Amino acid sequence: MINFKLAELRKKHNLTQQELGEVLNVSYQTISKWENGTTWPDLAMLPHISAYFGVSVDALLGLVPLEETYKPSNSGTAEFWEHRLEYLVQTRKTMWNQDYMAFLIRDVWNIREAVTVLDCGCGYGALGLLMMPLLPPGSRYTGIDFSKNMIEAAEKYYRNSGIQARFILSDILEFETRDKYSLVISQALLRHVNDGETLLRKMAGFVEPGGILVSLECNREFEADGLYINGMDYMGLCRHEGLKKLWQTELEKQNRDYSIAMKIPHYMKAAGLKNVSCRMNDRVTFLEPDQPDYRELMESVINADHWNDEKTDLEIEENIAYFMNHGMTRKEAEDYCRQMNGIVRYLKKHQGQAALTKATGIMISYGWK
Repeated sequence: MINFKLAELRKKHNLTQQELGEVLNVSYQTISKWENGTTWPDLAMLPHISAYFGVSVDALLGLVPLEETYKPSNSGTAEFWEHRLEYLVQTRKTMWNQDYMAFLIRDVWNIREAVTVLDCGCGYGALGLLMMPLLPPGSRYTGIDFSKNMIEAAEKYYRNSGIQARFILSDILEFETRDKYSLVISQALLRHVNDGETLLRKMAGFVEPGGILVSLECNREFEADGLYINGMDYMGLCRHEGLKKLWQTELEKQNRDYSIAMKIPHYMKAAGLKNVSCRMNDRVTFLEPDQPDYRELMESVINADHWNDEKTDLEIEENIAYFMNHGMTRKEAEDYCRQMNGIVRYLKKHQGQAALTKATGIMISYGWK
């Protein structure tokens, strides 16, 4: 049953029927008829009304409460990651230059002797596969993750790797051990969880005296500005006013911090770590069709960013409802969905010829215990 909320919204915003009519370019008599149920707005008018009041069409029609209960992001849960192995595999292909990781190990962290590594939120162990061949012989790797599927995948990846490794299925916050590690590290972990500072302090507790804590995190502002597709408008690709509202809402509602990468060095200092410092990952993905690995890396970028297919109208409405629940106006949500579909269309139209530059801006924070 439809329970049109126009009058309630109008009064909540202290508008007269005349004032609302002027906004919507209709007469005050039309507004009155809509409110008393004599007539109804055209379907095409509903998104404009909902956008003006910052509610979903379903809320406008009384199908869901006007003040919808906030639906928290679940990217910090095991359930979220159970079926995202392929996503992790694709994103890790363009995340690091091996020579820069070797430089960090040798010249920045000055690791000269065998170490014990604890990789927190290890996923399928991608970071260990990158780092362990670069560490001194005799180094041992332990990965911990709360996703059963990820741990099982990690064990398969490491089975014939020659790396001394073990894996622990556990939520890091609940994990207890007397073991201490020379190098405790996490990658793209704290940006997904609620209260990343608490998790960072937990990680610091696993570091042995003289050991090092390392956090590799992306700042979402950097990431949102870090895409250029040759032939598309860079300013359009970087426009993310709606995302800023979403990030702020998630920070306020569930303490999921889009900007935690900027704060981690300060959290490390507050946790008592010494010689805290910060660097940037030097990896920038530059793709042109004449490169020998072009097709493989372009496919990885497309899969990682979900640019395979345009969203259907139903999927768009579902996304819009989620975005509005997280602080966006309807227009901002529609613009963002339109932007993503525009990228998909462009890449499909120029398949095999598209060129891009993509920088995620991973910050590397570290300190000694």
